[in-house]
Amino acid sequence: MLVFLNNSGSRKLKDCLVLIVDDQISSRLVLETLLKDIAKVVGVASGEEALAFCDQHQPDLILLDVVMPGLDGHKTAQKLLADPDKSHIPFMFVTATVTDEEQSRCWNSGCIDFVEKPVNSCTLRNRVKSHLSHKLKNDLLEKLIYLDRLTGAYNRHYLEDFLPRLVKEGDRNTTPLSLVIFDIDYFKQFNDHYGHMSGDDCLWRVSAALKKALQRPMDKLVRIGGEEFLVLLPNTELAGATEVAQRLSNTVYELNLAHDLSSFGRVTISGGVATRLPKQDVSIDAILQLADQNLYQAKSQGRNRVFSLANDA
Repeated sequence: MLVFLNNSGSRKLKDCLVLIVDDQISSRLVLETLLKDIAKVVGVASGEEALAFCDQHQPDLILLDVVMPGLDGHKTAQKLLADPDKSHIPFMFVTATVTDEEQSRCWNSGCIDFVEKPVNSCTLRNRVKSHLSHKLKNDLLEKLIYLDRLTGAYNRHYLEDFLPRLVKEGDRNTTPLSLVIFDIDYFKQFNDHYGHMSGDDCLWRVSAALKKALQRPMDKLVRIGGEEFLVLLPNTELAGATEVAQRLSNTVYELNLAHDLSSFGRVTISGGVATRLPKQDVSIDAILQLADQNLYQAKSQGRNRVFSLANDA
């Protein structure tokens, strides 16, 4: 049941989210009025507010004023590009300064475009439409490359490309990276008893529940094979990761998906947790292996539980 694949191209322009960042309320209102019939529009008054907003939401496009108190547009852009969870968000500058030097500085900041103040409504609307359409096409391409077609979770291609980046980011920011490996308990028996179509439906429902239960945009769910999933938890210590893993386990339990051949009478998952500390002299492969060993311990202790044991290295 390829539910995810059938819905993968369903987003339209009106579903996109545009974030307007400008300290002048009058400027924000003008931009919001010009764009509100094209996409969803949210306005904030500072670079700091923009970064905080992006911690909780994922805009499809940011319109960024250059001259602002506190974090100006260029400094805000630098922070966006330095954060792996925000660096993919396209942004364009809205600026009253149009000298060659300022234009060059805008392009060098990583913007995809800029428009002059006072804005020309026709130009602004058409540029925003063009950039959003491009973003939708790129998002669809990313889904086809990086997302598992059955469950909608990320796949091994994503893991191979992005896990090394997360390790480097953790070392640079001196933050821990936690991994949780989950396995659906007695899944072979589920398939044998209910059939593979029901097994696919089970995988999709479990994946959807796990994704929904992850509370931060930076936390990612990866299907690494069969009924096995990996959760990536940047900037999360072992205790916090264990708490998240237990919440995810409870979430699947509460789905109450019938499983007559399980001792629990329902579908459950077991999980193993491991954490890599910043600049720790241990490879990420060793951390993955430790998480897998902890998963084995959870299963050997009766399943429907999580197990975490710190790496002493």
